[in-house]
Amino acid sequence: MKIHNLFSASILAAILLFTTSSCNHPKNTTQIIEGDLYFNWLRIGSLYNQPDSIIQGVHNYADTVNRNGLDSFDLRFLFMYDKLKSENLLYSPFVEIKVNNDSIITLYLSKNDYDKIKVYHRQDLIDINKKIVIKAETKFLAPGMVYCSKLLSVEKVDGITEQRDSKLKIEDYY
Repeated sequence: MKIHNLFSASILAAILLFTTSSCNHPKNTTQIIEGDLYFNWLRIGSLYNQPDSIIQGVHNYADTVNRNGLDSFDLRFLFMYDKLKSENLLYSPFVEIKVNNDSIITLYLSKNDYDKIKVYHRQDLIDINKKIVIKAETKFLAPGMVYCSKLLSVEKVDGITEQRDSKLKIEDYY
């Protein structure tokens, strides 16, 4: 069974974000990054808070698929899955942040750090013309993926809260 049957467009969008983000740091180094909390209509980055049926489908696919002859879409998905699994982040919460005004990266966090961010709701921020700026010490995982080793600050400041698509339903982080 191809991964397309499991997730279709949602995984494709996540993979595109994953592969097009500009984050080329040497492995095992830390860097301080700062960016705006970004809301996307589609958030695929780990199995955190996913229903059991999705989790089981992903595990079954990743553990049983013959990787020879897969298309680039499936190979990228499996690379992301394997990376998260090897780093023990497969079930970790994450947020997306926009850095350098053009790149969106996935920031994996501890549950405690995530709880400090998920209290902010997209529509509330839009209504009062505010945005959330996150500053964190991070460890590079892969292009477009970093782990927050230390959350330095989460600040509400004046500005526009950006979102991927205003026509689709965009949910808050939970």
